[in-house]
Amino acid sequence: MEARPMILDEVYLFLKNAGHAPTHATFSTDYLGHSARYYDYLRCSGAAPSLRSLLKVAMCLHDLAQAVPCAAARKTAALLSHRVMTRALTRCQ
Repeated sequence: MEARPMILDEVYLFLKNAGHAPTHATFSTDYLGHSARYYDYLRCSGAAPSLRSLLKVAMCLHDLAQAVPCAAARKTAALLSHRVMTRALTRCQ
């Protein structure tokens, strides 16, 4: 059985393709607020991302959606921000 991809995989690919997170280490530190190998740990272990990480990356995506000039990138960033925040809020219940 193949593992279901994490929402963070989609976020990372978007940020990488947009030139904002060229490496897993950058994504882990700048967007998830953890050590350089945190994203790798999540991917290898199958562990759920921390609530703090979800909130941080959702806010970063929200800010990015307000700042980027490309309409398609704004829309994608806003959509991903909403999806990540929804995931974070469901964890709080």
